[in-house]
Amino acid sequence: MKLKMLFSAALIAALATACSEPDPLHHAMEGMGGAFKELRKAESIEDKKMLLAELEKHINVAAQQKVAPEDQENFDKGMEKLKVAITAIKLQLSQGNVDNIKPQLKELGQIRKEYHELLGVSKD
Repeated sequence: MKLKMLFSAALIAALATACSEPDPLHHAMEGMGGAFKELRKAESIEDKKMLLAELEKHINVAAQQKVAPEDQENFDKGMEKLKVAITAIKLQLSQGNVDNIKPQLKELGQIRKEYHELLGVSKD
C-alpha cells in the first residue's frame, strides 16, 4: 500500500513538473511580442538597439523550434523574413537613422500578422 501511494505521489509530481515547464516556442513568441511592442515605443537609439537585440534573441530561439510537419516550411520562411527585416533595422540604427526604421517596424508587424494567419496562430 505504501509503495502504491509513493508511486502515485511520484507520478503526480512528475506530471506537475512536466506541465509547468515552459514551451520554448511559446516563451520565445511571448518575448518577441513584448520586445516588439517596446521597440516601437522606444525613443533613443540605444534603447532601440537593446530591444532589437532582445527581439533577435527570441527570434533565434523560436527559429530553432519544431512545429507541426505540415507547418514547418511556412514557419521557417516566416522566421527568415523576420531575420532579414531585423538585419535591415540594425543597419538603419547603426547609421543613426531612427526615423527611417518606422517602415521596417511596420513590415515586422505585417510579417507577424501574415504568418500568424497562415499558421493559424490565435491570440490568447
